[in-house]
Amino acid sequence: MAETNGKPVALVTGGAQGIGAGIAGALGAAGYAVVVADILQEEAGETACRLAGQGVEAAGVRLDVTSAEEWSRVIAEVEARWGGLDVLVNNAGISPRGTIESTDEALWDQTLAINLKGPWLGIKAALPLLRKRKGTIINIGSTRSTRPMPGLFPYVISKAGLYGLTRQVANECLPEGITCNMVAPGWVDTPNERKIQARHGRPDFPAGIRNLTTPEDVGAAVVFLASKHGRKVHGDILYVDSGLHVADDAGMVHLPDRVKPPFEQRIDES
Repeated sequence: MAETNGKPVALVTGGAQGIGAGIAGALGAAGYAVVVADILQEEAGETACRLAGQGVEAAGVRLDVTSAEEWSRVIAEVEARWGGLDVLVNNAGISPRGTIESTDEALWDQTLAINLKGPWLGIKAALPLLRKRKGTIINIGSTRSTRPMPGLFPYVISKAGLYGLTRQVANECLPEGITCNMVAPGWVDTPNERKIQARHGRPDFPAGIRNLTTPEDVGAAVVFLASKHGRKVHGDILYVDSGLHVADDAGMVHLPDRVKPPFEQRIDES
């Protein structure tokens, strides 16, 4: 992998906190210079400072992933400071609740803009730099990319679309040596997820949930996909969910009112 000043360079969106901060920390520990990009500029700077205190070359930048102009600015800043880019991690995202009927146009537009349009704009802006170094693109999806769940209507659709984007980009970039994959976490214990759960009646989250994924777990998966051996993986989805996409029932997720998983209920009713 090409290097600048002895270090490859990675850009992580939504890198100020939660999963993004875990990814940024893992990449920094693996020897990358890390650009912590987030719409929360102050928090991005704080995370970059914390990484710098650990010996990581890091910078915090403001980035609204839904803006092509902001993407152009940030990529230009990366090129000016480091001369190139090796890894783009599209992690920024939101996970609102909603059904077919309760989701309004504003929520639909916001979710798709951040979770799907943002990664497309980032890939488009970063391709010239990634092309020079035969870099890699890693999108952060979800178990829900392929396993829908009631009440997550706009989120599930946005993450399913991100999987399609991942495969399309992988197909188009294959001749250029740029890899593109998606990491799909399950339930991840982050401060923001705890706030969301509390807002929807689960103030005790993550109590009752087994095999919880951590931001560090996701970060380790990203580091692997960006590594020499991980570069043999292309256009694929890497689940980091302790098997949630296989089981996907009350044995993995705390649902106090459910006594049997759905497939057993269907068998009993037939």
